[in-house]
Amino acid sequence: MTSLLNKVIWITGGSRGIGLASAIALASKGTRLILSARSEEDLHNAAQKVRSVSGSGVAPLVVPCDVTKPESVQTAWTLISEQFGGVDILINNAGIGIFKPFLELTLEEISLSLDANIKGAFLCAQAAARGMQERGSGVIVSLNSVAAKTTFTGASIYAASKAGLMAANRVIRAELRDSGVKVIDLFVGATETDIWSPANREEFRSRMMQPEDIAAAIVTTLELPQRIMPEEIILRPQLGDL
Repeated sequence: MTSLLNKVIWITGGSRGIGLASAIALASKGTRLILSARSEEDLHNAAQKVRSVSGSGVAPLVVPCDVTKPESVQTAWTLISEQFGGVDILINNAGIGIFKPFLELTLEEISLSLDANIKGAFLCAQAAARGMQERGSGVIVSLNSVAAKTTFTGASIYAASKAGLMAANRVIRAELRDSGVKVIDLFVGATETDIWSPANREEFRSRMMQPEDIAAAIVTTLELPQRIMPEEIILRPQLGDL
């Protein structure tokens, strides 16, 4: 299995949910973590939780970043490069979910969804991949959604953004694989995070996956032998979609 010890890992959307759970799981493997999100206060709280819960004794580097803003991504990447010289693994987890009927979507909601779920992921991957390509190794993991592959009413712009990310990653994978870089899509089904309303979380909690479940899958995927390219992985609750 591939060792994660001392690997430098950048997690976007790392202050809560799947991002935070992944940080805790990866910290316990002896990795060197960078957490990004919009709120610096939330990031510092998350970093301290990672330090205390994982038992690693080292808090992740906190790098505020709004992935919808190119200048914010560039500022974050400059800091990461100064501290670590690049990253071994990028977990593109930041994103947004807007769920409402197609005819009710506003232009602002459409733009925000595309900026967060496609453009932001694209810019972060671009920044990280240049160094990976030069070194001849690296992994980019995108937290995608089963909505990219399955029809859910009320999820038109969310599904479009995730399907767009899937299409982009298939091309990026083809372009980078010969240089030793892995590009992995995790298509995640119903997971109890704040993308769901409190009422839905209360009603469906017993059927939902937990952030820790997805984090465990990420760790397992990253520990696969180097010769394996796990291109697309679908994770659904045992009882299926809601």
